[in-house]
Amino acid sequence: MAERRYLEVTVGTNIVMVLDHRTVEVFDRTAASTSEVARWHVEHIAVKAKPSKSGLKLTIGNRLADDTIAIAGPRASLTVPPENEAAVVAFFDEVKAARM
Repeated sequence: MAERRYLEVTVGTNIVMVLDHRTVEVFDRTAASTSEVARWHVEHIAVKAKPSKSGLKLTIGNRLADDTIAIAGPRASLTVPPENEAAVVAFFDEVKAARM
């Protein structure tokens, strides 16, 4: 059985992302970053990151076979401030490692 991972990372003051074993959830107290319930299995999550002047712009959604993000389904879009970037990159490294 795979090791049970649990990890949380805070982005700014409103967003908490959680890796609970093989499930990723994005909690936003303002609900500004999510389009639906933002919850994915590690096998089904895709993350697109682009650097910007204000930080790292992330788009998170359902992963297609070619590793792109599906248009349909839950999505989260957020900007990670520079002071949180290293922790968020490490978080998604752990998400990727949790895949089979």
